[in-house]
Amino acid sequence: MPRPLATAAALLIVVSCGVVVSCGGGDKAANKSSPAASDGPAATLADGADGNGSAGMPAECVPAPYTVVAQRDGEQPAGSATFGVVGAAALPIPLVPNKAGSLTDAEAIAEGATTDLLGYVVFFGDEEFGPDDVSMFGGYAPETDGAARGAISIFPHTTAPLVVGDVLTPGTLDGLDMTTTLNRVLLDVKFAPDEFTSYLNDIEGDVTILGLTSSAICVDVNLQWEYSKGSQALGTLKVNGIFTAALAPRSLPFN
Repeated sequence: MPRPLATAAALLIVVSCGVVVSCGGGDKAANKSSPAASDGPAATLADGADGNGSAGMPAECVPAPYTVVAQRDGEQPAGSATFGVVGAAALPIPLVPNKAGSLTDAEAIAEGATTDLLGYVVFFGDEEFGPDDVSMFGGYAPETDGAARGAISIFPHTTAPLVVGDVLTPGTLDGLDMTTTLNRVLLDVKFAPDEFTSYLNDIEGDVTILGLTSSAICVDVNLQWEYSKGSQALGTLKVNGIFTAALAPRSLPFN
């Protein structure tokens, strides 16, 4: 795959977190997995035929509307400890490790269309939107003044696909032979359509996959990140709660 395509897509994910350079953790622990994760991809892709984000999911995974914590404290307070999610969607992102260049562009795209090695961007907001409204290049910012839109990105650290029970922690994605540089967990919430937030140090916390079907994902999020002006911390963004989102069509692959 041409590197500009993969690089542009990777930058979009990084920019969605509010920074280009400081987005993503340092050298922390790799993804942790519960025994349930050993069941493999077949256990992940249970049938979710109705596509509304609830079929095949645990009872705690309900489609929007639901309430979470999405709150920024400090010098630029925004959001709420009872943030009402009205719209949600998740974008599957295929990973096709090809640093050695053994695959042609066409082969990489074909593998990306079927691979089980996927990352996800979970979009949420207090305005209505769905899977048709998000893509690699859109859906990260609210469309109306006074609304907010968030994005939580998760990626596997090895060639084992993500499955229910996986616990993902911040850090660089260095366990795959990838050309594109990614982070295992990324986070941003925009409280205005044109807002751009810088972050300091590493994201803290984790994301647990509670449910994952062919049509939806459910994650338990416990994350916080200091936001900043230059090297000065201004406060902390906290995102906590259970997020359920229907899946959009998968994007082009990262390699």
